Amino acid sequence: MRKLKQVLNDLGPGLLLAATGIGVGDMVSATVVGAKYGFVLIWALAAGVLLKFIITEGLARWQLATGTTLMEGWRDHLPPAVLLAFFGYFLIWTYFVSAALVVTSAMVPAALFPGSSQPMWGVLHAILAAVLVYWGSYERLVQIMKFMVGLMFSSLILANVLILYSGARWAPTEPSEFSFVYALSLIGGVGGTVTLLSYGYWMREQRWEGTGRVKTVRSDLGVSFVIVFIFSFCLIFLSTQVGWEGDILEEGPELCILLADRIAEETGAIGGIVFLLGFWGAAYSSVLGVWHGVPFLFDDWIHLWRRQKPRGHRGRPYRGFLIFMTLASVSTVYLERPVWLVFIYTLVGALFFPFIISTLLWMNNSPSRVGVPLRNRWPSNLLLTLSLLLFLYLGVRSLV
Repeated sequence: MRKLKQVLNDLGPGLLLAATGIGVGDMVSATVVGAKYGFVLIWALAAGVLLKFIITEGLARWQLATGTTLMEGWRDHLPPAVLLAFFGYFLIWTYFVSAALVVTSAMVPAALFPGSSQPMWGVLHAILAAVLVYWGSYERLVQIMKFMVGLMFSSLILANVLILYSGARWAPTEPSEFSFVYALSLIGGVGGTVTLLSYGYWMREQRWEGTGRVKTVRSDLGVSFVIVFIFSFCLIFLSTQVGWEGDILEEGPELCILLADRIAEETGAIGGIVFLLGFWGAAYSSVLGVWHGVPFLFDDWIHLWRRQKPRGHRGRPYRGFLIFMTLASVSTVYLERPVWLVFIYTLVGALFFPFIISTLLWMNNSPSRVGVPLRNRWPSNLLLTLSLLLFLYLGVRSLV
């Protein structure tokens, strides 16, 4: 009991990671997968959660062993052209993810208050997140995230209870032909993509340093990805309990709102409202996490490219990139098909994994870099290798 209490008290970086990772990709992909394939792709959900745990644990272990972030490791052990290429990729990814998150967050208040402007809600969400991060502390963010995780988790669990109590027993539609794109979207999107790198910076904010923190990190990440799995599974389950007609991708941004309407038809208005609250909590907590964690990557890159030691605090590059993200997201709130932004950024994000997995296989297997106690063991190497082959295979098949 005491150990469980300690784990819960230590939750911080993992809680932020879960709240950030459970966002647009998880909600839309899980809903589409549940509606089109039922429980056929649960293996993809489990695989995605396990692979993200292995990857994040690897980058955290590197940081604990060396005292440097993974990006610092790339600067010291990879050609400069690789770091520059990652920066270009990072800018593209940032644009898509910030746009998709803000547009999705604005759907809920626009649905709850008919007649109000969804673009207006998008602008308000983006600016409020920027204000909370720009002037807020890490400790305050953790407290906000605890509330948001509690809201989205309790709302989704309650929505499942209500739909089971209502007696709805819709059989899933006949599963569609297996799609590598949907499998890749689910594996690549669940639990986060580039946002996994933010975990190292949140560790630094939490002051987790040294090899003695390895067990703490593993427990923290374990709780984090259990939350991600349960949340995504509940979404898949909900989408199998309601009736769907036609190609749901044609619903565009209304996909998850449509799910709320279907739930309301079975449980009454309260069920739809409960689901919408959980949906909003998941979407906006992801906005807050990305707004806080992603600028650390830009700040780190600027200092590393100048051959300077990262300062480890939120300086001008950090705040400047926060403003850039806010403006970039605001510029896209009038797009009519954010659901395609969801799949674009999850697919693009999935292309990031072969790179990060390859570097973890190389850098974390060197005793001279991470030391013998924290170097990769054979289970980690096996899972990372299988992950690399899986992402390469799915990536090639989806492009073909």
